[in-house]
Amino acid sequence: MTSVLIHSVRDTTLIPFSLWTLHGPEASVLAKAELLHLRAWLAQAKRVDVQVDAVQEPLLATLSPPHERAWALAAGWPAQDGCLPWAARAAAERGLVANNATDGWAFINLCNWHVSNGQVTLGDPAYLQIDEATDATLFQAMQSFFAEDGIALHPYKPGQWLAQSPLLVDLPTASLDRVIGRNIDPWLVGSHVAADALSPAAKLLRRLQNEMQMLLYTHPVNEGRGLTINSFWVHGTGALPSEASEPAKQEPVVIQTLRESALQQDLIGWLEAWQHVDAHVIAPMLARLAEGEPQRLVLCGEHEFHVYDSAAPSIWQRLRTRFAPTSLDTVLAVAPLKD
Repeated sequence: MTSVLIHSVRDTTLIPFSLWTLHGPEASVLAKAELLHLRAWLAQAKRVDVQVDAVQEPLLATLSPPHERAWALAAGWPAQDGCLPWAARAAAERGLVANNATDGWAFINLCNWHVSNGQVTLGDPAYLQIDEATDATLFQAMQSFFAEDGIALHPYKPGQWLAQSPLLVDLPTASLDRVIGRNIDPWLVGSHVAADALSPAAKLLRRLQNEMQMLLYTHPVNEGRGLTINSFWVHGTGALPSEASEPAKQEPVVIQTLRESALQQDLIGWLEAWQHVDAHVIAPMLARLAEGEPQRLVLCGEHEFHVYDSAAPSIWQRLRTRFAPTSLDTVLAVAPLKD
């Protein structure tokens, strides 16, 4: 199904992690959520699209989470799973992409792989709190290894670099938001294909990860650190479509307030973050709606996103809203993805 996001002529607000996947009796808690502005906005809106992950063996989810796919569609990009060119766009914004360049780009995030009971889990790189000095030291130590394999590194921000190489043009990789807090095995580069079908680029990056783990294991920057920097994650791979060389006219406003509590599976913290969004994002939307501005709200979860368009409520909607207000569990709660 073609998403209505491609054809949006409305101001679009996109909220990642705004749908809660039910794994227990959380629906009753969501039903009682005091999000008055959201209820009022939804009373004047209609759900116009739902996009759900297709189950892909051996994974039960896409490499690119729903909010990234929705964002890409709103920007007019082809929604190629695992090849949404976030790094290429960042490179273009820095003036690093030549008009005739054929290279692909990727983000390289320094990270902590936590080993416990034989399982390796990816920690949130934000918790490493990498400063500029540490970043510069590791960039200097690691840059030559990447260069030997034809990958040019560019500084971007502490703990995150831009990688440039033809190898990265069509190499699918899993988003950080997919993997944080999870076992990395199903999400490593090339894990979505059989071991004997690994591409040369996937093999190269896996070897680089092993080499950098050995280098970082004894590196002085880890002395005294509570969380060690012991690997990197590659994501955001691809090349910008030629028609996307300039910013889209209708880029959505993306609200990241719910991300941290959702990744931690902290329902209470997530609801508190939603209250902030309700007051500081939805309330202004409601005010603009009163002024007659058409709007679009995209609510995104772990495996799906829902698109709502503002619309003049019918008499039936007004009566229903008055006597049976919207129960937010029917809006914010979604079922787990099943194979």
